[in-house]
Parts: sequence; C-alpha cells; structure tokens
Amino acid sequence: MKIKNTEKMIVINRFLRQLINIKSASSNYNQLCYKNVRCVSTVKDLQSKDFRKRTETFSINAEQNIDADTFGTLTENTEINYKLDRLPPEDDDKIEYDKDEQHKRLHISEYHKIIQELIKQHKIADAIDILETRMLKNEKAKPDYYVYNLLIGTCGKVGYIQKAFHLFNQMKKSGIKTTPATYTCLFNACANSPYKDDALKRAKKLHNLMSLKSIEPNIYIYHAMIKAFGRTGDLLTAFSLVDEMLTKKYKLKDETFNFLLQACITDKEAGFRHALLVWRKMIQKRVRPSLYTYNLLLKCTRECSLGDEFETRKVIGQIIDDPHLLTTESKLEESNTSEKDIPNTLLCNDNENNLALIEENRPNLLDVKPYFGNIVGISEIKSPEERLILLGGCSGFLKNMKSNKIKPDIKTFTQLLEVIPSTLSAEKVLLKEISKNKVNIDIDFCNILIKKRSLRFDYEEAKNVLSLINSENLSVDIVTFGVLALGCKNKNEAKSLIKIIADHGFRVNSEILGTMLAQACYHFNFGYVVYVMNMVKHEEIKPNKIFMDRLKRFDNTIKDLMKKRQKGEKDIPDFIQSYYFKEGYRKFQNFYKKWLLEVTVDEELHPWDQFNNCKKKNFSV
Repeated sequence: MKIKNTEKMIVINRFLRQLINIKSASSNYNQLCYKNVRCVSTVKDLQSKDFRKRTETFSINAEQNIDADTFGTLTENTEINYKLDRLPPEDDDKIEYDKDEQHKRLHISEYHKIIQELIKQHKIADAIDILETRMLKNEKAKPDYYVYNLLIGTCGKVGYIQKAFHLFNQMKKSGIKTTPATYTCLFNACANSPYKDDALKRAKKLHNLMSLKSIEPNIYIYHAMIKAFGRTGDLLTAFSLVDEMLTKKYKLKDETFNFLLQACITDKEAGFRHALLVWRKMIQKRVRPSLYTYNLLLKCTRECSLGDEFETRKVIGQIIDDPHLLTTESKLEESNTSEKDIPNTLLCNDNENNLALIEENRPNLLDVKPYFGNIVGISEIKSPEERLILLGGCSGFLKNMKSNKIKPDIKTFTQLLEVIPSTLSAEKVLLKEISKNKVNIDIDFCNILIKKRSLRFDYEEAKNVLSLINSENLSVDIVTFGVLALGCKNKNEAKSLIKIIADHGFRVNSEILGTMLAQACYHFNFGYVVYVMNMVKHEEIKPNKIFMDRLKRFDNTIKDLMKKRQKGEKDIPDFIQSYYFKEGYRKFQNFYKKWLLEVTVDEELHPWDQFNNCKKKNFSV
C-alpha cells in the first residue's frame, strides 16, 4: 500500500508541475503581447530601431517538460528586422500629429515678449494680430491684463482710439480685471486722437464710467485725463480736474502744469491769457518749470491770442495786483519805444544806454514779481512778437530760464525764432545767443530761418542760410528744398532749384511743386504754371488735394476777374484785358483739361488704414 501511495504522489506532483508550466508560459505570453501593443501606440518607439529589437518574434517551448522557472526567451534572429529597417519609407508609415500639437500654446510670458518685440519694431497691426488671431482663434490661449494694457497703450500713443476702446470692451467681456494703467492708456488714446470731437465724447463716457464704478484715479490717471480733456478743447474740465487734485491733497508737479499749457494751446482765441494764469499758479505753488514748460509757453505765444480785452485786463490786473488796470485805457506811446519798434531795439544793442532804458520799462509777467510797464496797450497786442514782449522779450525770456537753472535747447531757439520780429537784426542777435549758450544748430532751425526770410521776400538772405548749413556741417533734407522753393518767382529759378535737388540725390515731390505753383499763380505766370504741371507728369507724381485745389482756385479767380472787367467794375488790373494775358489763359485752359485726364490724384488715406490692412502671418517662435 505504501508503494502504491508513493507512486500516486509522484504522478500527481508531475501533473501539477506540467500544469504550472503551461500557466506560466501563457501568462508570459499575455504580458509580452500587452507590452507589444503599448509600444506600437507610442510614436517615439515606432520611429526607433531599438523598438523593433524589443518586439521581435518570440516562441514558447511547446514541450511540457520545460522547467517551471523558465518563462520563455526572445529569438536571437534579427536579420529580418534589419532588412526591414533598410527599406524606403511608404505612405502608410507617415504619422499624423494632433492639431493641438501643431498649434501648441505658449506660456503667457512668451506672448508678452512677442508682442513687445513687434511694438518695438512699430508693427502695431501685427502685434494686435497676435492677440486676436493667434491667441484667441488659433491657439485658444487666454490673455491676461498685461497683454491688453500693452496693446491699448500702444494704440493710445498713435491715437488709434477706436481700437483702444474695442480692446477695452473685449477685456471686460472676457472677465479680465482692468487696472489703473488701463484707464491711463485709454485717456492717452483720447488725447492723441486726430478726431477731437469723437475723442471728447469717449473721454467723458470713460470719466463717467469711473465715477459709477467708484474707481479712484491716481496721479497718472489725473494727468492723462487733464491731457485728454485739454487737447480736445474742454478747458473747463481740465482745470476742474486740477482743483480736484488739490482737494484730494495730490502734490502738483511740473507735468501737471505742462498738461494745462497743452490745454491752453488748443484755445487759439484766448489760450495765451490762460497760459499766463497757469504760469502764475505754478509760481504760487512753488513748482519749478522744466525745459518742456518753457517750450510749451513759447508755442502758446506763437499760436494763441489774448482774447477779450476786458477779461485780459482783469487777468493781468490779478497777476500784477493792480485793480486800476480795468479802468485804465492804456495806449501805445508813439515814440522811439513804440510797440512795433520795441522788439528791434530790444534785440539790437548798438546803443547800450537805450537798451538799458528800454529794459527798465519793459513788461515781464514771468518774473516772481511781475511788471507790466507803461508802454504796452492791451488792445494792440495781436502778433506773436508783441505777445513775447509781455514775457520780457527774447532776452527777458532767456534770463528767466537762467534764473530757474534751465538751459535752453535748439528747440527753444527754434520756437523763439518764430516769435521774434521778422528782421535780419533780430535773427542775428538770436544766432549770437545760440552761440553764447553753446547750443548746436540743427537743420530744422535752418529750415525755419529760410522760410522766415522767404516769406518777407528776402530771398538772397534765405539762400545765404545754405552757407550756415555748410559751416555747421549739416546735411540738407527735402524740407530745405521745400522752403527754398518759396523764393522761386519764375520758371528759370524753379528749373535751377530742381537741378540742385537732383544733384543732391533727392526727387521733387508734390509739396515742393505745390509751393512753386503757389508762386506761379500769385504772379499770374501761365508759362510757369504749365511748367509745374508738366513736371508732375514727367516725374510721375500724384498731386495731392492741396495742389489740385490751388489750380482750381487759380482758374476760378481768373474767370471772376474777367467777368468783373466785362461788367466795368473798378479796381480790376489792366493786364486782364491784354492780349498776352488772354492768350496765355486760353493755352492754360486747353492744357488744364487734358492734364486732368492724364494725372492720378493722390487719395488722402484715413489715419487708421495702416492698422486695418494687416496681412495674416504665421509667426514662428
């Protein structure tokens, strides 16, 4: 019995070993198949040769007496796979990537860098396209407030107000929180917009929105608001904002007053009077003016008037603390120190005693202790040089700058050139002041000097400025030839200038030819007019609207004069009835009709077209 039981146990053990061996081999097979499937689904493993070696065909020992500890072996034969690797690729071997991988999202900081770089290159349309096309449409990336502030601020700098507010509305719809910088940029867009009426409406709505949302402006928003309302002509709001700043204990800076001066410049009728009040308030607050402040004051002197005489007397009376000025009827003295002679005498120091006498009586409303003098009648102050007298004249203005430790730059002297009397002696003294202050002359100053001399018909002195340009080692530009064209009184002089322009490597443009046309029309020189019109065709220039309007106005003027002459009206020049005039006008009319059919007028582009016509591009990172 013991022997039989032992034999039975041996048989059972052998059977169990075989059963375990089969199950182990089957389990090993399933595991390897599972690994094989996972490897096939991996793109990187499909592209590597090592993967094929790891997934070579394998076999399981079919013998039942295999050792239970053996789980199978991989075949050592790799010859077939080696040959497969050497075969050329087929169409089925190409792997299609997911579209999300093609438009992979970047980190938000990467978008910041791309937009900043495009803005530096002045590619504003492309920078906007990064947000609207690449981020929002293609890559479904969510922008942050910094992206919007970047683009709104850039649009604000160039006055692209429509897009700036569109981005602002887009920002609110996306649930992105606005920041103080957002409102600063929007008000800057209003300030720089070429369309002042629309900008003023938007600025008011934005201001009301901030009030409704109880958004407290900081000093930067206040400055942007003052600039926006000031430049759009709402001086009342601009000045009230400064009062609001004082109520909230904000410290006024020179920037604050600079923005107020910009507001004054928009009022051409009474801006100079407002500027005097701003300057006096600046002194009262003990705010030191900057170079920019003085330059703005000169611009206001050149472009703006004093306005109503009664209000002007009231303001000047407040400045000099003289209430009797309202009832005093000041008149200009008809002596050597008359108003028109003062500027020349002030700038010519041939007689030092006379100069000292005039300086003693000269008004100066810039000083800490302003002095009005007794030689200026308010009702007669109309020209820029007369307004400059109220500021102490050229020498008094520069003296005030020196007292505030401000050194004038070439822009200061360029603006002074435009407000001093249009005399050769005044210009020479100003050139001495430039040399005294060790300021380098630039080509813009020389261009203004040529223009000033040409406008008073001093063409020889205007040409002499070219020697000044050469002595200062400056290079002429196209504007130089534009102002020199003011002195071309006939066709021969125009031909000579066009030759000089070509010798310097420049090409005549519509503005230069328009200046020559103005001279030709002024002198009723038909040959000169036709020559300019022929140059437009020869140089293939598109005449602008100003050029075309001048030609049309010239034609209508002659027709009106001839009609008045036929009616027998007086004060009509006799040459209108001469044969040469009538024959010249007949030839001009025939040429004018043909010329209109042959030229293409330059269309005036909308200032925002440069941002709308954007070609969609794929940007690489």
